[in-house]
Amino acid sequence: MSFLQDITPINLLEEKEKFLVDPTTNPQFIYKNAIDTEKLHEYGKPQKKYIDLAKAILEKTYFGRNEQDLYMSKGKQLTQDQVHRRIRSFLEIHQLEDRFSLIWSSSFVSRTTISSDTIKLRLPADFRQEDLLGMLYHEIGTHAIRRINYEQQPWFKKKKKYGFSGYLKTEEGIASLHSLIPHSYKSAFISAIRYLAADASSRGSFVETWEALSPYVEDHNRRWTIVFRQKRGLTDTSRPGGYTKDLVYFEGLVDVWRWLYSQNFALADLYYGKLALEDIPKAVSMYPEFDPLLPSFYTHNFTNYRKQMLEIGEYNLLDQF
Repeated sequence: MSFLQDITPINLLEEKEKFLVDPTTNPQFIYKNAIDTEKLHEYGKPQKKYIDLAKAILEKTYFGRNEQDLYMSKGKQLTQDQVHRRIRSFLEIHQLEDRFSLIWSSSFVSRTTISSDTIKLRLPADFRQEDLLGMLYHEIGTHAIRRINYEQQPWFKKKKKYGFSGYLKTEEGIASLHSLIPHSYKSAFISAIRYLAADASSRGSFVETWEALSPYVEDHNRRWTIVFRQKRGLTDTSRPGGYTKDLVYFEGLVDVWRWLYSQNFALADLYYGKLALEDIPKAVSMYPEFDPLLPSFYTHNFTNYRKQMLEIGEYNLLDQF
């Protein structure tokens, strides 16, 4: 059983229903197995410089807008059939249609997850036009393609032997950046909200974290999901702390953008596989002639890719960080 399964409570739906009726009582979660609390904190603690940036992004994003405005700006709602066909089409563009199968289920917690050969999608389908493109750029254009390139490396499944470091922050950082490219608003507001949620959770209870997000997330189901992501792994959620994985998405987004900016947004070295920024020189030196598979939104028009990434950096104040 994976750690994410371990920290999914067996009474999750029951506690969610109770909380949404009375959002003043902290949920009490029950787990099938004992939780390794060390793993809850392996992604570190929130850092002030990122907290300040997240607040600045949200202040800019929500000026004259509310949550509904931001979600409606993503285009029209798509049906399950439309989503399914567009995913298959994107896979075909990259000649990956035979590698991946698509599975839909109402039992999935996340809207989309991808493994080495499967894309899992939660029912009911919940994608707007820009949402779907962002998901494709994130899950297939980044995660899947970096995985395929990784399988061709001499260090494939030998990271420890060759001294490669953890890659999650880089992986989720570049994926989060790429998911913003198709959006009219280039704001990283979702990653920023989750970062502030992780900060609030590290200092307070479920209820206090819930209240801290009220200026940004009015929809109660959406807010529950964000707060639960921070508090999963705890039994008594009146306690501070929780699962800090959401820190890596925002920190990674910032750090990877700044690295790409220093490289004039050349992507090839970053796509050598599932690796951290600091391991890129090592990976390139081990296989200098490697020609990585790259996403179509980069190869078809690099000038536009660079323009979009510069806009993301400017909107989110990354060029001033």
